Amino acid sequence: MEFAYDDLLRLQRPVHDGDVFSRRHPRMPQGQRAKLFAPFAALTGFEEAVRAKEVPYVPKRVLAPEAAAALNGTLNRLSRSAPARVKVEYFEVCTDRNHDACGRMGLYHTRTGVVRKVDPVGRFLMIGDKCIPFDAIGTLTIIGGQNEEEIHL
Repeated sequence: MEFAYDDLLRLQRPVHDGDVFSRRHPRMPQGQRAKLFAPFAALTGFEEAVRAKEVPYVPKRVLAPEAAAALNGTLNRLSRSAPARVKVEYFEVCTDRNHDACGRMGLYHTRTGVVRKVDPVGRFLMIGDKCIPFDAIGTLTIIGGQNEEEIHL
């Protein structure tokens, strides 16, 4: 069966050896030729923006009055006692201005470590270098000791 341009498909690669074309356009090493066909990002930052939209942001859970009282009691004990090791689940609000969830929804993160500071006036808990506002705490677990307790909010 004959196809249009069948004769062109069967031609060998042209050889330029010593002619004007080969002097003006020397053969390119294969590593450099591959760069010509590499994909490029026509829109810089587009892939990151698409990936950011896939983040499963959730609304912040509302504290029950009993849970808020239990949290306050535990934070008061932590502020008066020796440094304790805790595990805290806390809420961080989405700050991506290009996302619909910005300022409304966020993600829950978990941090485990020794409490460096409990500030009842500023209303924050410091674990390592992370400052966690009291209002953002979702779960607080005091690790170790005889009275290990977990407070789910």
